[in-house]
Amino acid sequence: MKKMIGLIALLILMMGLVGCNRETVNIDFPFEVGDVENIEMYHYAGVPVSAEKKVVVAETDITDLYNMFEDLSLEDKQVEEYSGADVTSFRFNLSDGTNYELIYVGNGVKNGKLKSSTGNFEYFTSSDIGSYWSNIDLEAVPVEESELPK
Repeated sequence: MKKMIGLIALLILMMGLVGCNRETVNIDFPFEVGDVENIEMYHYAGVPVSAEKKVVVAETDITDLYNMFEDLSLEDKQVEEYSGADVTSFRFNLSDGTNYELIYVGNGVKNGKLKSSTGNFEYFTSSDIGSYWSNIDLEAVPVEESELPK
């Protein structure tokens, strides 16, 4: 009986360790929220020629987006990018004239990749970052493909 209890305890411990083997990370912006002059949001479904843009200038909206990204739990695992995916991008324009770009490639509801060439990372997230496009009540205007974050 003691061996059975010991075996069960060992199995539970092993399952717990296996479940914890994914490394989670958070974004640590190299700037403060007060340094952000505006955030350009871009969105397209499938093909970049259908891209649209919204410009976030309200201080509360900028702070909300900044905090959302800093609090986001990301996983360091590889996921495939599918053609025809929904893409939502964010360009943080800073007061010193530089910018910081984030690109979210959604591969389904609450499933996608967040990457940044300026932050030099690529992570998986189960957060629906693409929904922020719909939740920001601003006018969307068409944009040229050349203006999109890379």
